[in-house]
Amino acid sequence: MKVEIPADRRRLIIRASAVVLAIVAAVLLVQRLHAISHRYDQFDFSVFYGWWTDYSSGGNPWTDLRGPMRGCNYTPFFIGIFSPLARLDQKTAFWIWQTAQIVYMVTAVLLLARGNASPLGAVPTIIVLSLVMLSSPFMAAVVWSQITPMLLALISAAWFCARRQRPAASGLWLALAALLKLYPAAVAGYFLFSGRWRALGWTIGFFAAGVLLSNPARWIELVAHGLPIAYRITGRHGLTVLSFVRTSVAHLAGTRINAEPLLAVWGLTALIDLVLLAIAAAATMTARGRADLDDLAFGLWAALAVLMSPLAWRQDFILLLPACLFGLRGAWQRFQPRESTRNLALLAGIATLSYCILSALIKAMPGPSFPALLAAYLGAALIFRARMRAESPCVEARSALAQPS
Repeated sequence: MKVEIPADRRRLIIRASAVVLAIVAAVLLVQRLHAISHRYDQFDFSVFYGWWTDYSSGGNPWTDLRGPMRGCNYTPFFIGIFSPLARLDQKTAFWIWQTAQIVYMVTAVLLLARGNASPLGAVPTIIVLSLVMLSSPFMAAVVWSQITPMLLALISAAWFCARRQRPAASGLWLALAALLKLYPAAVAGYFLFSGRWRALGWTIGFFAAGVLLSNPARWIELVAHGLPIAYRITGRHGLTVLSFVRTSVAHLAGTRINAEPLLAVWGLTALIDLVLLAIAAAATMTARGRADLDDLAFGLWAALAVLMSPLAWRQDFILLLPACLFGLRGAWQRFQPRESTRNLALLAGIATLSYCILSALIKAMPGPSFPALLAAYLGAALIFRARMRAESPCVEARSALAQPS
């Protein structure tokens, strides 16, 4: 006998579940913050604080060869804009930094939830935010004092403004993300292939201005001294295409890491990056004029930025949120029980994105890895392809999309 739950009661259960989940996430976050209260003088915040202190006192973090990194592999803009924190005692600066990252994470979720063609309601938004706060990538960002939540908020703001015909603001937010950590610049492909020329122009302009304001000589030193540090670390750690290729080539060549054939490494990396870029470019050009596809196209570029980054860690999986959110929501909306061919692609995409989410929430499952990152990207692409072949859900959605600028 089939028992039907009344719609009102069902909504009440969902709301109550969302509230409970939010309370659990908040309690666990407070507990985690208490557990890391001693980390203000440990990696990575102690390294950042050392760079800011060196810079504020007239030193050069990229050439002074100080600290455990023996140099600096972050951008001059990152060092310069946050160097005022060195005027505070290290513990106070640490808590300001952590608070800011939590605020940025909340902001990013709100922008993604409200920015798409069919905005999420309050209850689904609370559920998404709670799951993000419970995820291991976000916890890793908190433990290691990383700026990934800030980067996600900035690129989400860029997308949000682009959808609302604000090219200057869109370009500013994306340029800030790229100035802080370079690899978010890959998201500019979303502007390029969607024909948002003004937003792309503003991004380039603001980025150039940021380089000039933070001293071009320091950027040259970053390339000469900082990027080799990142390349050295990539050999044994990281979740990106470059890291995977380096490890694989070294294994096949029978050499140790940092002694692998450079030509083979860079050739294979460029080839794989080009294939992945072509997928995102084709999706974005297809999405022109369709609001129901534009959000997932942006998600593909956010995931691609991580894949193409020289160096990425567990916390950088936070940038998969747009692809997971828009991909799973789009698959749910387009699932047609009688259309088995299209459903195969949707189910494959759902499976890969669901695995990525579960691995971020369940400790017993294998943690984030390059195969998981690549699978999530390809899964989102499969869902996009299935949605592309479907009819747009409503005529209004097409007209709601801002025209390319």
